[in-house]
Amino acid sequence: MREDLESLLRLAYRAGSVKFGFETLEKMKGDYFIILAKDLSEKTKRNIFYRFEVDVYQVWDKNKLSNLFGRNNLGVVIVKKDGLGKKIQAILERSLKEAVLEEKR
Repeated sequence: MREDLESLLRLAYRAGSVKFGFETLEKMKGDYFIILAKDLSEKTKRNIFYRFEVDVYQVWDKNKLSNLFGRNNLGVVIVKKDGLGKKIQAILERSLKEAVLEEKR
């Protein structure tokens, strides 16, 4: 499932449905969700949770996100909820539910 998620994210990036960075997030309009690096500073995480009412997922660390998109020090990924974005979000939701079920075992 992780490979599917990575492939879809790369495809969405090439299609122009993925943007990066806190500064870009402040300018975003429309329907989108955010993927935050797990090792993003607590101050930045709090700021995002406080200021933006969107779905937020924490999947990988900065290194993994940076490598996935060929960028440096990437901590905030913004994904438009278009066709690809909805598929990506469905995979993220499914993996979250699986993680919760796994913890209960």
